[in-house]
Amino acid sequence: MFKKVLIAEDIDAVNTAVKELLLNLGVKEITYSQYCDEAYLKCKKADLENSPFGLVICDLSFKQDHRIEKISSGDELSLKIKQELPETKVIIHSIEDQPGRVKKIFSYVDAYVCKGRHGLLYLKEAITKVYEGERYLSPDISRSLEQRNLKELSQYDLFLLKYLSQGYSQDQISENFKLKGLAPFSKSSIEKRLKDLREEFGARSNAHLISLVMTLQLI
Repeated sequence: MFKKVLIAEDIDAVNTAVKELLLNLGVKEITYSQYCDEAYLKCKKADLENSPFGLVICDLSFKQDHRIEKISSGDELSLKIKQELPETKVIIHSIEDQPGRVKKIFSYVDAYVCKGRHGLLYLKEAITKVYEGERYLSPDISRSLEQRNLKELSQYDLFLLKYLSQGYSQDQISENFKLKGLAPFSKSSIEKRLKDLREEFGARSNAHLISLVMTLQLI
C-alpha cells in the first residue's frame, strides 16, 4: 500500500473521513492541504527531498478566501502534478459529475471518484486499484460516460464552436479557418456543419447550441 499520501481538500469533515479510510488501508504518512498552491509546493518539496508522495487525493473545487492562489482548482493542480511528477498517482474525489469535464480530467489522472452515498467505498476501491497499477472510475461516473448521447467533438468542431462563442461571424470564422488551414473553410461548409451540430445536440439556434456545449463543458 502507499506509504505517503497527500489529501488536497478544503472541507475538514471530508479530510477526517478520508484520513480514517487511509489509516485502515495501512497508509502510515498522511498530509493535508486546503490550498492548491500549498499542495503543489508540498509535492515538489517532498520530491526534492527524495521522499515523494505516492498518491494525491484531490478535490476539484476549492473555496476562495483572502489568499491569492496561482493554482485555483483541482484540475489545474492534478494536471501540473502529472506533468511534473509523473510517478505520483492522482485520484480525483469530487462532487463534479458532468460527463464532458470528467472525461477530459480522466485523460490525465489515475482515478476519478464521485462523492456521494457510496463515495468512500468507491474511493477505497480506487486507492487499491491505483496502487496495483490500474486505472479506476467509480461506477456512477462510468455509467454517465457510457451514455449514448455523450458527444465527441472533432478539432474542427471545437474551433468552430469556440469562435462562435466568442462572437465571430461566419465570414470571420471562414477567414480564420483559411489562415489556420482548417478545411473545409468556405462559409457554406461552415453553415452546413453548424446545422448538423444543431441537429445532433437538439439545439434550436446557434446561441442555444453554444449554451448546450458550454453546459456540457465540451468547450
